[in-house]
Amino acid sequence: MELGLRDKVALVAGGGRGVGRAVAERLAAEGARVAVVARTAAEVDATADALRAAGAVAHAATADLADPAQVESLLREVRAALGPPTILVLAAAAMFRPRKLHNVDAAEAAALLAADVGSAVHLCRLALPDMMLARFGRIVATGSVAGRMGIAGGTLYATAKAALEGLARGLAVDYSRFGITANVALLGFVDTERFRARIGDDPEARDRLARGTALRRLCAPAEVADVVTFLCSERASIVTGAVVEATGGLHLNNVV
Repeated sequence: MELGLRDKVALVAGGGRGVGRAVAERLAAEGARVAVVARTAAEVDATADALRAAGAVAHAATADLADPAQVESLLREVRAALGPPTILVLAAAAMFRPRKLHNVDAAEAAALLAADVGSAVHLCRLALPDMMLARFGRIVATGSVAGRMGIAGGTLYATAKAALEGLARGLAVDYSRFGITANVALLGFVDTERFRARIGDDPEARDRLARGTALRRLCAPAEVADVVTFLCSERASIVTGAVVEATGGLHLNNVV
């Protein structure tokens, strides 16, 4: 199926590794011009180099996406390098240390919400005018079942992921008439470096989490990237304000 992504400019926030990197690779394979954005220069450089080695047009950029001034500078940089982005993938998220909320101080709480929610708001706010002019736009955020079901020691993470669903629905209502869609790909347990770091070297824990899905296995980043890429495409023109479950059935809350 031709997805209509050739020469579209895509900005992938959190594109240096994990799901974000897989999405950047998939978009590039479909012919999109991809800006890979994260806070770690080594990661975005490695991803962009790999995309270019495969024949794609790619640009690496670093920014603290929680800082509106840096987001504004970032978008100027991407416009100059690739053109105005009309595809925005919001896959950046801060690491959190599991703790109950009363043990999280005010500064850390503000920083996590700024990284996970504020960054998405700033990117959308500043990228939307280009999409409106183009009469085309795709905004896809990576959500989490934590935003629906909660997660032990992760109240703020769950709050942030739930907020992304509200953001997508609000954008869908306000901007659909400009040809802009906004959706959330709801994720569960994805076999990324971050996931492996969180559970550690514990095959039993890995198997237990896998058994909590209908598929009885973890999702691969490339599988998630296929879903996100479709939502970014011209073929998903009637999908907006949606939360698309890409969890392997974890969202069904199976009994292990």
